[in-house]
Formats: sequence, structure tokens, C-alpha cells
Amino acid sequence: MSTATGSVRGGRYSTRGARREKKPAAAWMQILFSLLLLLDLFLLYTIIMQLTHQQMAFEASKGMNLFLLALFAVGAVATIWAVIRTNAWKRLLCLLLIFLILYLTFSFSELPLVKKYRELWISTAMSTMRHQGLATYYLPASAVEVITSREQAARDKQVGDNTIDNFTHDADDHSNWYKPGQQSVITVPDREFDTLSEAQQAFYRLFYELDIDSAEAWFKAHPDALKNGYEHVLVNETALGGDGTTIRTKLGEKVLAIDADNQILIVEVDCDGSRGVMAIGKLPSRLGLYPSSNLPSWGQTAGGIAEDNGGILAMNGSGFYDPEGAGNGSVIVGWAKCSNGKTYGEHCGWGYKRLELHKNGWFYIEDAVYTSDDEITDAMEFTPGLIINGNKLDPGIWTSQNPRATIGQSVRGEILMLCVEGRTLASPGCSVDVCADVLLTHDCITALNCDGGTTAMLWYRGEPIIRCSNSAIPEGRYLPNAWVYVGD
Repeated sequence: MSTATGSVRGGRYSTRGARREKKPAAAWMQILFSLLLLLDLFLLYTIIMQLTHQQMAFEASKGMNLFLLALFAVGAVATIWAVIRTNAWKRLLCLLLIFLILYLTFSFSELPLVKKYRELWISTAMSTMRHQGLATYYLPASAVEVITSREQAARDKQVGDNTIDNFTHDADDHSNWYKPGQQSVITVPDREFDTLSEAQQAFYRLFYELDIDSAEAWFKAHPDALKNGYEHVLVNETALGGDGTTIRTKLGEKVLAIDADNQILIVEVDCDGSRGVMAIGKLPSRLGLYPSSNLPSWGQTAGGIAEDNGGILAMNGSGFYDPEGAGNGSVIVGWAKCSNGKTYGEHCGWGYKRLELHKNGWFYIEDAVYTSDDEITDAMEFTPGLIINGNKLDPGIWTSQNPRATIGQSVRGEILMLCVEGRTLASPGCSVDVCADVLLTHDCITALNCDGGTTAMLWYRGEPIIRCSNSAIPEGRYLPNAWVYVGD
């Protein structure tokens, strides 16, 4: 009986029962498993950083982070096994080398285009409270420090630049809205103004911004708006997802709301390709900074604060302590004085600004160091100052595209509330410099940047009129206080 297990056939040796020689995995499969491994390790690193650092890259609870950690750890083991099985080490090393070169180039290159987008990435992340980890997790500390030190330098530059002592504007009752030295595109009278009825003339003096032809055409198509006469016009097309009206301002802005009884005009504005909404309240005596009724336990939404205080229009006010993005609006950042006469918090200090509403109905901007002015009725602190005495300030590094909230006052005393939607493909957001430019088109003389990001919120007649950047909380975040314009 033969014990041979193989035989020679055709010059080749074959072994019955022996394993066939394993063919190497296809190149595309090796590349795929290598990419999956690199991606999984990147995500695993991110979750570890989320659990071990105060700064966040994305919003997730500790439980969710632990779940993801376990998931990506299992995924890493599985993809390592797949790389070994497919003999993909060489391709893995080549891909790793390529990514390393790209990373070093992005992190350290001084090429203008690369530097521009690196600084944009860092400034966008660092200007948020909830996503700073997008910069600190992945880029060297030296690159991040360049941006943060530049921000501090910009704050330092604004120190001492305050509202002048001889600020003597008088409140305007709109009896003459076209004054020497206050002329701009929006205040130029329409050539047909003198042909209008007395009621129309009074209406268009109050809402001088409106293009008369487009307004009259809309009223003709919607006669219910005039059922109580021009002195009581109420147009409200602020609903999110709606088309607004066909009324335009002299600047070409789409009108969303006209409220003659409360002297409010709301317009949609283009903010460097993103959707902005500006509410113009023509009675500064109606404005106040109102606290959450739940302090010091937790905050309220801007709408909730407004409804508790008879408000018809509101936007977010002071910033608040927000550890790991989980703040509940209970702890104010900076010093604030509210319409109830109470003061809250401590001064932000060097480099920050305070927006003060005085008894005379005018906004003032001062350094947020100390205050003893009995003329202040309402005040909050934040940074940077945008416009002082009609002059636009250097905003420093606040150039990233983000949701924004700004508040100011025109030369005619009108309150200007501007919020910009952000962090979506349709509306990524804008820089504070863009906000300042928009405010200046409405003759703004005083303006301060407020807390933006997810905190940015504008509310009118029971509904938010901008989209919060976090779709899970359409009414916006809980706030310690809000600027509220009280209605009749």
C-alpha cells in the first residue's frame, strides 16, 4: 500500500488534501479596510478626548460617549483583524503617510490659502462654547494659541473706546424723520409722498424704510391688513418656512412684519449669503432686560421670559456659564442690571464691553470693569463692541461663519435686533463684521455682539422667527435674561 499523498502530473506537484495557495485580497479591498481602520481610530481618539477633556467637539452625554467608545473599540479590533487577513499593511502605511503629510501641511503651512482655512477652522471652533474641541483635539496647541492670543489682542485694542461723554442725542418722536446729518438711503422721501393721504403720510413717516409702491401693492392684494386703518396696520408673515411678504424696504430687504400699534418693523436681510432677521423697535422706552423667573435655579427661553413680562418681541441677552455645553442658563457671565432693578453676576473685566440702556432711552457702551452710573436702567456685558458713536470697531478674529446675535440703536433711537441663522448648508452664518455692516445700513450708532451659536434667538408674537442652530430646541436655549420689547 502506497503512503504517498501526492503525485507529479504534467510537471507540477499536487498534494491531495493540502490547502490551495491563498490568493491575495484585491487591492480595493485592502485600501477599503485600511481606510476603515484609520477612520475608526480617528473616531476612537475623538471619543476618548470627549471623555477626558472639558472642551467638546460635538454634543453628547457621557453615557452616549461611553457607548460610542465601546462601539469604536470593537470596530477597531475588527478592522485590524481584517487588515491582517487581507495583508494590507503596506497600503495602510502608505495611506497613513499621505494623511500625515496632509495633516502637517494643514497644521503648519504658511501658504496663504492653507493658512486662511486653518485659521477659519480654529476661529470658528473657538468662538463657540460647545465645539472648541474641533480645534483643540486635532490641531497643535501652538496653532490654536495664535488665534486665541489674537482674540485677546483685539479685546485689548477696544479698551478705552467707549461712548463719548458728550453723547447728546434726543429721543425722536418721528415727527420729522428726515433730518440734516441723518440722511441715508432708507430715509430719502419717496417722490410721491406728498400725494398720499394724511393717514398714509403718518404711516410712511413712522415706517420710513418701506418702499411705498411695494407696500401699497401688497395692501391692495391683502385688504384685511388695512381693516383698522393705517394707524393699526398689522402684518405678520414671520412664520419659519413661509415666504414673507412682497413688501420691500428701500434697501431691497424683504418685509416679514409691520406692527403699527407697537411700532415694530421686521425684515429679512442677507448676511454674506446667510439668512438674517432684523427687528426694528421704534420705541426704546419699551425695551428692557428681563431675568428668568426661575433664577437662580435655571433659565428660560427668550420667548418664556417675554411672555412672563408682557413682551411682544425678544432676543437673547447675557451670556451664561456653560460647562461642557450643559449649562441651564442659571449663572450669568458678566454683570447685568435688569428692569426689576436687581443686579446679577460680576464684571467680565479687561477687554469686555458693557451695553447700558440709560434713563434717557439711549444705549451706551463702556468697558466692563466697574460701574456706578445711576442713569443705567438695564445693562449686560459681552464682547466685542461693534459700533460706537457711529464708527465700526475692529472685531478682531470674530470672522468665522457662525450663528450671530447683535443688538444696537440707530441715530433716531430705534432698537435694532439682528440675529443670523447658522451651521446649516443653506445658512452657514457670518462674521460679526458682516453684522456691523448690516446695522450700519440702518444708521446704527451703538451696537454690541451678544452670545451667538445655539444661544442666538429672536422671538416675536409667540414664535421663534429664526431657526436655532440646534433643531432639537427650536425655541432656543435656556437663558438667564433676555432683551424684551413690551407690547400694548
